[in-house]
This record gives sequence, structure tokens and C-alpha cells, in this order.
Amino acid sequence: MSQKGRFNKNSFVIQGSILAIAGILVRVIGLIYRIPLTRILGDEGNGYYSTAFDIYNVLLLLSSQSMPLAVSKIVSEKLQKKEYKNASRVFKGSLIFALILGVVVGLFAYFGSDWLAASVYKSAPSAYALKILAPTLTVACVLGVMRGFFQGMGNMVPTAVSQIFEQIVNAFVSIFAAMELAAYGLSVYKTVGMSKSTSKAAFGAAGGTLGTLCGAIAALIVIAIILWRKYGDIKLLIKSDTTQNLDKYSRVTKILTFTILPVLLSTTIYNISNLLDNPIFQNIMHKFFHMSTTARAEDWGIYSAKYRLMTTMPIAISAALSTAMVPSLVRSYVAKNKEQLTEKVNQAFKFSMMIAIPCGVGLSVLGLPINKLLFGITPGTEKEIAIMMAFSVFTVVAFSLSTISNAILQGIDHLSIPIKNSAISLGVHLILLPILLIVFRLGIYGVVIGDITFAALVCILNAFSIKKYMDYKHDFIAIFVKPFIAAAFMGLFALASYWLFYKFTNNIVATIVAIAIAVIVYGILLIKIKAIVEEEILDLPKGAMLVRVLKKVKLI
Repeated sequence: MSQKGRFNKNSFVIQGSILAIAGILVRVIGLIYRIPLTRILGDEGNGYYSTAFDIYNVLLLLSSQSMPLAVSKIVSEKLQKKEYKNASRVFKGSLIFALILGVVVGLFAYFGSDWLAASVYKSAPSAYALKILAPTLTVACVLGVMRGFFQGMGNMVPTAVSQIFEQIVNAFVSIFAAMELAAYGLSVYKTVGMSKSTSKAAFGAAGGTLGTLCGAIAALIVIAIILWRKYGDIKLLIKSDTTQNLDKYSRVTKILTFTILPVLLSTTIYNISNLLDNPIFQNIMHKFFHMSTTARAEDWGIYSAKYRLMTTMPIAISAALSTAMVPSLVRSYVAKNKEQLTEKVNQAFKFSMMIAIPCGVGLSVLGLPINKLLFGITPGTEKEIAIMMAFSVFTVVAFSLSTISNAILQGIDHLSIPIKNSAISLGVHLILLPILLIVFRLGIYGVVIGDITFAALVCILNAFSIKKYMDYKHDFIAIFVKPFIAAAFMGLFALASYWLFYKFTNNIVATIVAIAIAVIVYGILLIKIKAIVEEEILDLPKGAMLVRVLKKVKLI
């Protein structure tokens, strides 16, 4: 196969890799700034910070989170048909739609923050952080449309660049504002009627959320500049369009609504299980076990700021592949190219699992040392963190698979199927979680197990649906078995390396060495057992250079 042919066929892998690399960089920056932020806020402050974000994320789901996917899907369909004028109308109509929706949701978040935090989430101090997050919802809606427009064109670079700028601004502002407002909280604790520690934690959490707003504004400015620079090329395409049947803006709104609604429902149902866990956990532990607000905030702070933060990093790579894959799948689906469609699906599953499985295994065996290295650990919480992190492999694999499979079904125009499958899984989750908390008394571990069960059920139901509508069968050996074999040996080497070096050095050195050895062992094993071959390496960014290096060291 020619280099050009391979690139055209697997361009979503290239674009997905660009977005994934940006996603990794964004997560690394996020991880770095969360280290001082976690120390500034403490477990209680992290609990308020995470609760505010959980409320914000529910509203984000209902407003803008589905916007990039929906806009990219419609734009890619128009571009496949060379309807450039209609694609431009979709973009303009989407911007107006997003602005109106964003303002409405932002106002609701601001004026309803006290009620949401105190009555629904039983965490009144979280309201301060939510008030600062409220305007971000408006910015996020407009930003989502602009990112979706570029993604529909098959260009993930603007999204990637804007995400990096967003996170850099977020990091600096969050740390500075958290320090300043935490100090302010100590000075006004009597005025607001809180204890010193709670006032410091609540205002510190509010400072941490200010970075999110500033970061979103920075990302919007960056992507607007990119759009302005690209506008000349876009205008030329529009002028070359001879389409006579132009979509009226009323029709654009209708198409947008009927595309957004199923994507919105699917995305909301899929993501809301994790967001509902917080109020369910807070209310049950308060009502049945009389757990204090501080104790609940500390437990949720450990879960969200340590366990969930670490496990979402590798899941983000699957999310990046999914984002890049949908426009590519749409083009193959519209062109009725079944062979290309099947190969793209296979590639997406394979690359996702080659990353998710080793990351999950690594977090399971080195979770506690990594948390000690990054965040430090409050005395007495080591066992709790170690048990949580042991579940990482199941969490990472299940959520990565479900994310990819949802995108596949959306890309082949079966938008209602992810809604149905996620709704069934959510129903099971909402029944199971209270049982785990009340009957089995598992506490925060019940939340971890409930999340895994939800994602696993989505995977199973989506697998049956993909088989039904695409007549697709997983290459089980290539996608799952080979990466798992390499990851299992990697995990053993990592654990043995850690304990060996820990005896003679300290946690910092032992953890870094163990991670380095794990990466090398996994990479060598992947190549030796032919889990990845030369042609697939060439499809990656800088693949040709990587192949030359591997040949020099005689690995291929």
C-alpha cells in the first residue's frame, strides 16, 4: 500500500493521535498543577471543588458537551457531499443556538448555585465555587461549536492547540487564585458563619475554579484567531460551491436540534452516572450512617482528586480517538465503503486497547506509590487509596471501550442505540449503587464498583449492537489478548522493580524507575509478540522515524 493511500485510509488515526498527544499534554499539565492545588485545598477543599465540578459537569452535559460531536457530524456530512455553503450555514446557525443555550444555562447555574449545592448535593460550601464556574458554561457552548466545525473538516489541530492554551492558563490562575482565596477564607470565616478550616477550603475551591473560566476564555480567543487566519481558505471553498439547494436557517436549526438531541441524550446518560454518584453517596452516607459533611468531603476528595483524576488520563486518549473517528466514519458511511468502515473500527479498538490496558495495569500495581509521589498522602488513608487504585485496570478498560463503541454507533448513524444502551446501564447502576452502599456497606468503594459495572454493561450492549448493524467481529487476539499479555508481564516487572529500588532508595526514585522500566518492557513485548506491526507504526505521527530507530536497535 502506498504511503498516500495508507494516510487517507487511516487519517483519523493521525488526527486522533494529534488530539491524543494534546490530550496527554493537557492531562500532564492538569496533573502537575493539581499537585500544589490538592495540597492547598486539602481533602475537604478537594471535596467541595469536586462537588462544584460535578454540578457544573451535569449542566455542561446538558448544554455544550455534545455540541462538538453534533456539529462535526453535520459538517462532515455536508463536506462529503461538497456542500460548502450549507456547511457554513450549519456553523453560523450553531453559533447562535449555542450562545442562547449557554446564556440560559449559565444564568441558571449562577442563581441556582446555593440551592443545588445545599439541597441536592448536601454540600453548601460548594456554592462559592459553582458561582465562579457559571459563566464558563456560556463560553464552553460557543467554544464547542468552533471546535466541532474544525473537527468536521477533519482538522483536530485547532482543538488540540486551544486545549493546550486552555490548560496552561487554567493551571497558573487556579494555583494563584486558590492560594489567595484560601487566605481570604481564613479572614472571613466568622462573617460567613463557617469554621476556619471549612471557610478556607470553600474559598480555596472557588479560587481553583477561577482557572477553569479563564482557561476557557483563553481557548476561545485562540480558536477564534485560528478561524480568522483560516477564513480565506474557507471562503474560497464556499465560492467554489455550485449547490443551488441551500439550507434555510430554519432547516439548519431543525437538523442541528435533531442531531444534538440524540447525541445529547446519549452523552448525558453515559456521563451522568458518575455525576449522580456524588449526591447519592452524600445523601445515603448522611441519612443512613450519619457521616459528617467534612468526612464525606474528605472521602469524595480522595476518590475524585486521586483515583478518578488518575484513571481519566488514559480514558482521555480513547475520547480523543473517538472525537477524530466520528467525522471519518461518517465519510466512509456516506460513501458506503464497508471495507474501509470495518478497518477504521478495528484500528480504533486496537489502538485504544494498546494504551488503555497497560495504563490500567500500571495504575493498579503502582497506584499508591504514584499518589504518594504526586500528591502526598494524609496519614491513615494509604489503605483506602491502594484498594481504590487496584480497580484501575477494570475502570480504564471498561470506560475506554464504551467511549469508543459509543462513537462508532454515532458515526454509522445509529444515534439512538447509545441512548438505549446507556439508559439500560444507568438503570442497573442506580439500583446497584444504593445496594452496595446500604446493604454491603462498602462506602466509597461502592462508588468505584458501581462505575465499573455501568461502563462494562455499556460495552457489552454496544458490542452486540455493533455486531448487529455492521456485522463486525472483534479480532479478539489482536485487540485484547496480546496487549493484555504484554501488560501483565509489564505489571510484574514494574512491581518487582519498585520494591527492589524502594529497599535501597526512596518512593520517588523507585516509582520513577519502575514506570520507566514498565514502558520499556511493554514496548518491547508489543513488538516481539507482533501486537503492533511495522505498517501500523508507520500510521502513527513520526512513525517513519520510529521505525528507523526500532530497526537500528533490531526490534523489527
